[in-house]
This record gives sequence, C-alpha cells and structure tokens, in this order.
Amino acid sequence: MKYIYILLITFLLSGCNGNQLEHAIEKGMIATSGNKPPTSFKVANLQTMKDYVFNMNGYTIAMPSSIKEDFKNNKAWAGFTHYNKDITLYLEGYYHITVSTSGKVRKYGERERAIKNNNIKYLRTRMPKRFKKNGEIMNITLNTMHGGKEKYSCTIRTHSYLKYGKQEIGYGCFKSNKNKTKIKYVSISLTYNKPKDPTLAKQYTFIDLKRRAKRMLDSLYIKDGW
Repeated sequence: MKYIYILLITFLLSGCNGNQLEHAIEKGMIATSGNKPPTSFKVANLQTMKDYVFNMNGYTIAMPSSIKEDFKNNKAWAGFTHYNKDITLYLEGYYHITVSTSGKVRKYGERERAIKNNNIKYLRTRMPKRFKKNGEIMNITLNTMHGGKEKYSCTIRTHSYLKYGKQEIGYGCFKSNKNKTKIKYVSISLTYNKPKDPTLAKQYTFIDLKRRAKRMLDSLYIKDGW
C-alpha cells in the first residue's frame, strides 16, 4: 500500500512526463522497499540497473549488466519476485534470468564434497548425460567453478535446444557453515531465445547474456544464519 501511495503522489504532484514518471517510480520503489522490490517491476534506465541490489531472504544480488540499447524503442528490463525468495528478470523475449533458493538449511553431503573437490566423475553419476525435450535429444555439460562475493563452490550445467534457437545455463552455488555440516543453496538460471530479427540476433546472443549475468554471479552474497 505504501508503494502504491508513493506512485499516486508522484503522478498527481510531480507533473512528470512519461519517461520522468517511470524514473520517479523506480526511485520511489527503491526508497520505499528497502531494496525489496514489489511483486512486479520494470526498470527503464541504466542507472537503476547499476544501483539496485535485491535484498532477499537468504541472499543479496545485483542486477545484470545493461546497455543503452536495452531501453530504446520502449524496451526495458522487467520482472517479479516470489515470497521474497525468488527473482525473475527478462528483457523482451530473448533474455530470461531466474534466481531461486529453497530457503532451507540442508545437510553437507557427498555431492557438496564432490563439487568442492571438482569431482566431475562423481557428479555425472548423479545426473543424466542426455535427455529428451520437445522431441529433441539434448546433451548436458557439467563443470564446477567458484563464484560470488565469498567464492562459493558452484556447479555449471549447460544445454541447448538448437532446433528452437534456445540455450540454457544454470549455476548452483552453496555456502557452508564453518564445520561443513550445513549448507544453503542459491541457483541462477539463464535462458536465451534467439531473436528472429537478424540485427537483434547479432547484438543479443547467448555469450552476451552470460557476460551480463556475470555481474549478478560476482555480486551474490549468501547470508549467514544456521
């Protein structure tokens, strides 16, 4: 209600034009939410993308990198949140990013030890190498890395739907307590749908999406509390 009230006051008293109002709404959203966005939101300028940090239950994370072209011709980054745990971000129909967490503390087990020790052989025994979706058999690649503010151990899982020009990559990162008995997971998933417009397809690519999302991965902080 407080958020809606701020928007009404902004609209009635500021005398903003369309773009000014949109930017004022973004500032009001940040000021009134304490970096916890409303259920749905839209960001239409570079500065907000640079400044905004999601403060969710269990973790904090920044916005992806953006460029001026993202906001031309009425384009914008938009999204929504779920129960102050999960985030969905998208740019038109071609970039889609989700950040999710169960919010639960889990037991530190063999899988986590394998990830930390880069034991790909063990991890592959716990996941399929191929699967079939929409009539297309897909190969899955699996690797490990360190990411986030505290260099968390993460898995990287990639697969492509070449028939549909769709590619996906998922990062699953965990933080453990000092005794390595408990863990918390945060997952970041990227989905790329190749634009039908040839010009846009050259500018908005799967490689570009991964580059932009690196800012999010680098900023990830998984909160303590066991």
